[in-house]
Amino acid sequence: DTMKNDIFNFRRFGKYFASDFRTCLANYGLSLITISILFQLALYAVSVGMNILLDHQWDGPDMGLRTFVCGIAMLCITVTMPVKCYGRLTEKQYGSFWLTLPASRLEKFISMILLTCIITPLAGGILFLGVDSIICALDPTCGNSLIAGFCELVRNMGELTGEIDQIRLNLGIGVHVEAGAEGSDIMKQMSSPWLYVDEIFGITLPFLLGAIYFKSGKTVKTFLCIAAFSMLTSAIMGPFITKYSLELLNNAANEEAIISEMLNSGIFKHLAVIDTITDTVVNLALFTGIWFRIKNLKH
Repeated sequence: DTMKNDIFNFRRFGKYFASDFRTCLANYGLSLITISILFQLALYAVSVGMNILLDHQWDGPDMGLRTFVCGIAMLCITVTMPVKCYGRLTEKQYGSFWLTLPASRLEKFISMILLTCIITPLAGGILFLGVDSIICALDPTCGNSLIAGFCELVRNMGELTGEIDQIRLNLGIGVHVEAGAEGSDIMKQMSSPWLYVDEIFGITLPFLLGAIYFKSGKTVKTFLCIAAFSMLTSAIMGPFITKYSLELLNNAANEEAIISEMLNSGIFKHLAVIDTITDTVVNLALFTGIWFRIKNLKH
């Protein structure tokens, strides 16, 4: 029991997490509000101003522009939060103080992951989408809010999948049926929102590792490492993808057969599973890197 308490104690974790949350809020709260709210207000003001100036009419930013800015805002939060909240762990004075805080390594690790990968992106997303909904409700020239747009997209994907299934039934037996069936299955797999949860971890964790690993130029060095990793992955996987594509083209008689062959291949049939496995492997590697960096943090 004593050993368990040394590793993880709920009461102690609760106190540490509350303290860590307050520290992060003090260090990053203003930045989060600026990115989530002021980005949109600035976009709205500039967009309306430009439309009045050029077209002589009041017109708010459309959904495409707001979606793009939402993506930029979430990327900014992902990149800047870990450095602001945990970047000082590499400093001698602050790092030494953090090591003496009354919590186990596991408790500090879990708190760090919760705040970086779940709470901050969720808070940023809720703030951004909330302000977007208010702006769209007040100004109909903006069109649908991003939440309404997302719901419509999911509904349309569901309808399209249903139509593909219906076409497949009407066509009877043949290549079209197989292509339709597989296309429908792939769309069902890819439209699941749970498929993209691990992507948030995959985007956020490298910047957390970079923040606590590098002593200077944390963000730039993290981006360089991501670029190097992407190039290495492409170099390893490139020949296999090229070989697979050439075999597909050589074996198929026409374009229709290529689509059917592609959709019936193991890669496309198990796209969601492959994506989940690769994301999990990368995320576990990043978790391990963060864990050992905390373990070996010495000043």
